[in-house]
Amino acid sequence: MKILITTGLSSDNVGGPAQYGPRLKEEFERLGHSVKIAKHGSIESALFRILPKVLWADRVIALDTFSVGVPSVLAAKFLGKKVIVRIGGDFLWESYVERTGNKVTLKQFNANIPKLNFKEKLIFYFTKILIKLADKLVFNTEWQREIWHKQYDISYVKSHVVRNYIPEKEFFQASNNKFLWAGRRIQLKNIKLLEELSKEFKIEIVSGLPHAKLQEKIKNYYAVVLPSFSEVCPNFILEAISFGKPFIMTRETGLKEICDKGGIFIDPFDKEALKQAILDLSDNVKYEQYKREIASIKTTRSWREVALEFLSI
Repeated sequence: MKILITTGLSSDNVGGPAQYGPRLKEEFERLGHSVKIAKHGSIESALFRILPKVLWADRVIALDTFSVGVPSVLAAKFLGKKVIVRIGGDFLWESYVERTGNKVTLKQFNANIPKLNFKEKLIFYFTKILIKLADKLVFNTEWQREIWHKQYDISYVKSHVVRNYIPEKEFFQASNNKFLWAGRRIQLKNIKLLEELSKEFKIEIVSGLPHAKLQEKIKNYYAVVLPSFSEVCPNFILEAISFGKPFIMTRETGLKEICDKGGIFIDPFDKEALKQAILDLSDNVKYEQYKREIASIKTTRSWREVALEFLSI
């Protein structure tokens, strides 16, 4: 087949979504398919530039739900091509939290949609169009799949779960006693709380690092922390686990389906709970216990497995 992968991120961006396109391309090509990646930074650029690329393809995989997902689906339907949309986050929830600063989890937001502004109403409208027109929807956790099923009344026949790539474990000794946070400095990442606690505890906050440099940092740090309002299945934590690093993260996550040990899950809105978790992990006895739990985790998933699941869908 000729497969077009559309994405809004380059492989230099931090996080799993940026690695998804190049890795899938590599595996699809090994299996004998022709693959192109189309990267677009906004819905406007995608709308005008994506049609010729979709015309070339037999199948389209969109790795984004709005800025790339919507034009990918519209172009695919216009040209009569099959299209899969991977849903790894929730752009409407993210936009609302970024605008208002309201502390609301992904589940709370979708259970009771608050008052939206004009831009958010447009996102909501086009998300429903995307869901209706896409041939298949792919989630990476049952947790988010259930949240969206309730909100958007999605048929189970239309939706699938394809788990994230899970690296094999390599254990690295920490060269410092710092906690590491990495990601985008946006409201739902609970960045204000992290900045407050970084004055009291040894927490380094980094953004904008290329993926390879971020991996080197994780290897050298004592532990990682990710107290976001919600996280679907964060690759930052999966990579930390693969390097043998205990973690602290929000309990509002689908990660527990894959890994429910090796770290501390907290209420992201409870500052004292986060402080206590940092103190607990700073204790050598407890720290070694969490490291043993990580060592006992046997789950791995190759990019080949991920690619084969997409092909079967």
